Amino acid sequence: MAMFDETVSVIENRPLPGGHFLLSLDAPRQAPNVRPGQFAMVRALGRSDVLLRRPMSIFDVQAHGGGRAGSNRKESALRILQLLFKIVGRGTRVMADLKSGDKVGLLAPLGHGFFEEEYLPRAHESDEVLHVAGGIGIAALLLPAKQLAEARFKQRLFFGGRTKDDLVGINEFKPVVSAMLLATENGAMGYRGYVTRPLEDYLTKHTNKKFLLMACGPSAMLRATVELAKRFRHPCLVSMENRMGCGVGVCLGCSIRVQGSGHEAYQRVCTEGPVFWSDKIVWDAESSGLGIRD
Repeated sequence: MAMFDETVSVIENRPLPGGHFLLSLDAPRQAPNVRPGQFAMVRALGRSDVLLRRPMSIFDVQAHGGGRAGSNRKESALRILQLLFKIVGRGTRVMADLKSGDKVGLLAPLGHGFFEEEYLPRAHESDEVLHVAGGIGIAALLLPAKQLAEARFKQRLFFGGRTKDDLVGINEFKPVVSAMLLATENGAMGYRGYVTRPLEDYLTKHTNKKFLLMACGPSAMLRATVELAKRFRHPCLVSMENRMGCGVGVCLGCSIRVQGSGHEAYQRVCTEGPVFWSDKIVWDAESSGLGIRD
């Protein structure tokens, strides 16, 4: 797979509620090569106090002028790469200050994402694909949802956050899913509580149906989703968000425990992932927090 390390220009850095931003970059070499579920390593140039690149899920790719890619567009027309992020630390605070015309270092596309040659057989066996997102984990799920929509699969989104300001990106999902079930911990929007509760209710009410789950979010939500998928015997793909140093498999800092022995017992989230079949991961070893990107 093609990967490029380039200096690219900021087109727009749109502020969203709750300290979120949608960063649009002019990336004519990288955008056409993006596959759903892949990520980018981003570095703000000229800042010696922020040395490491920040890993971020690629939210969307678009054609020049903002038109979204579809089945009738050539991939070569894609050049805008979008990243959805939230301010959680020094690195993302620097990125929030980016303006149109600024330059950033962009290493992309990276990782093993939601690749259709792997999930399509399971999708064809399913009555519906269920996307489960927590907070900024929504960023990893739009591109696979768009790909599934083009193939006319029925889809449903379960999306949870602490407050309604955490539920960003909803408008982008409306054209590609048949329904959305929202949840907030404070009850400001949708179900009051964790999003895995309405997911459990839905699975309980439809035990006669087959589902494929795709999930990305914080550790507790991810593990609860995997447990539900296992209990109801549905296949589940998860996008892991471990801390990364290099993003290309050299530093080994993002390794996770998987089924196997010896050297095969560990895999790197940045190269063998970030997307894994949930039954491949040894979840007892994944007790530390996921999804912390500063």
